[in-house]
Amino acid sequence: MKVGDLVKFSEEFYTEYKGKVGMLVDQGLTTWGSPMWQVMVDGRIHPFHVAAKDLEVIGYDDNKMIGGRL
Repeated sequence: MKVGDLVKFSEEFYTEYKGKVGMLVDQGLTTWGSPMWQVMVDGRIHPFHVAAKDLEVIGYDDNKMIGGRL
């Protein structure tokens, strides 16, 4: 996983994002062997970091439309 990757959330733990695509904008600390990520969904940053194990990469933003540093 890397910044700019398009991801889907685990529907088991993140039901509010069912059918939505997020974009990785920053990597946080690693906990319990899984990197944590800041994810933007619908133009907003999810309020806390999400474990990589709860995300599935589905593509990449070729244009890197992440708006610079967040």
